Amino acid sequence: MTVPNFSFKDYYRPSNGDLILLPYLNGKDPLFSENATKNIPVPPKAHGDPGGDLTLHRGSVGDKECLVRTARLDKKGVEPKEALKEKVAGALKTLEDEGLKRLIVVIDEVRAGSSWMDLLASSMEGALLGGYRFDKYLSKKGTPPKVACITGKRLTQEIKQEMTGLERLFTWVNRARDLLNEPPSVMNPVSLAESLVSMGKSAGLKVDVWDEKRLQKEKMNAILAVGSGSAHPPRLVIGEYRRRSSKAHLILVGKGVTFDTGGYCLKPADAQIGMKYDMGGAAAAFCAACAIREAKLDINLTVMVPLCENAISSTAYKTTDIIVTRSGKSVQVDNTDAEGRLILADALSLAAEKRPNWLIDVATLTGACVVALGEDIAGIMGQDRLLIEIVRESGMAMGELFWELPLHLPYAEQLKAEIADMKNIGKRWGGAITGGLFLKEFVPDEIPWVHADIAGPAVKEDPLGHLGKGAKGFGVKTLYETAKRLSKGEMI
Repeated sequence: MTVPNFSFKDYYRPSNGDLILLPYLNGKDPLFSENATKNIPVPPKAHGDPGGDLTLHRGSVGDKECLVRTARLDKKGVEPKEALKEKVAGALKTLEDEGLKRLIVVIDEVRAGSSWMDLLASSMEGALLGGYRFDKYLSKKGTPPKVACITGKRLTQEIKQEMTGLERLFTWVNRARDLLNEPPSVMNPVSLAESLVSMGKSAGLKVDVWDEKRLQKEKMNAILAVGSGSAHPPRLVIGEYRRRSSKAHLILVGKGVTFDTGGYCLKPADAQIGMKYDMGGAAAAFCAACAIREAKLDINLTVMVPLCENAISSTAYKTTDIIVTRSGKSVQVDNTDAEGRLILADALSLAAEKRPNWLIDVATLTGACVVALGEDIAGIMGQDRLLIEIVRESGMAMGELFWELPLHLPYAEQLKAEIADMKNIGKRWGGAITGGLFLKEFVPDEIPWVHADIAGPAVKEDPLGHLGKGAKGFGVKTLYETAKRLSKGEMI
């Protein structure tokens, strides 16, 4: 991947090829002061109403050639901190188009007030996530641009530490994107497991991999069934992080289907585009776990990611097959394209056996969730009101949107079968809810559990806010923030 080089500076020193971005909170309130812009040619009108995103100056700054532009952050329906991320990402595109070398963003505490810290973080995120490029397979790779945020004063040690922590988190988001952007010919259950082991150990996790023999021994029959049609056997990767100072235990479970053809219930060709992202839950859960470990949050953590390729062959599982899951419950397969809930069933059963304080699964589970909420918003549901709220609020704080869907118990009638305990799919309508109800069968009522269906934002190929085309790494920030809040005892 190519990612900009980002830094904070207390003053501006002109350099050839600078693009200077001057943010305005609205049409009249600049987020920069004269002190922060003393080396920048800012016409008097720039301190009034900029009217929009305008070019204020193109030419010499001393003996250097620069471009100075304004950026308004009052986009309707978008918080200023989110708008700034988009403006920074957009300015990086301008930097490339104009052949410029460095982006300068000016945010002064005097002007920004209480939102200063949020805006500093947004300038960094807009650069590091908005400027991410997956260029591994391009013959001509880009040169990482430089981005500097001018603060008008030196940052305190406390602020520096917070920004360093965020930079580490954003790095893990981009590492999740790297995993997801790889083609399915490269990233299969075996190679993904190897990548996760390497990443987990580098972050300090204890990592174990269950191969097909171990899966069979542990009666993970649903994982084995979904992976039975592929030349690449399934895997279950388990990462652990333990703190002697904490008694609280969080388990994250992520769906990892490295490519989903739909199996014998074959997806149409167009619907298979983006199916390499069907391991979005696994990437989010595991990379969040790495970020949690690297930050040394005071919480005990386990992450479980079942990895399969849902392929077609003479050995693939079929409709009307009956699978006896690890829990002992039998499932009749009515649709081989409802495979994610099957592999999660085994993983959730294993997780529940450990009796965690909190259990969160994240998955690109249903197209029905995308129909309900669109591509920008993920769905959440579960059996613990407080945990649902903290996940939703954590997502909001980190710029990832979640909306609660009801676990409407009467819909569970759709999952009843005659010769098995249950079916793996219900009727067409309310499919995201019946998917959640299916998973609920494998989590005891007393365990606080939340299911996040990220099928929309995780699989969206087009840009999402400041995030460009391709994988978004959606969920990493939310899961990290959730663990951070739980580690502080907000829900114990």
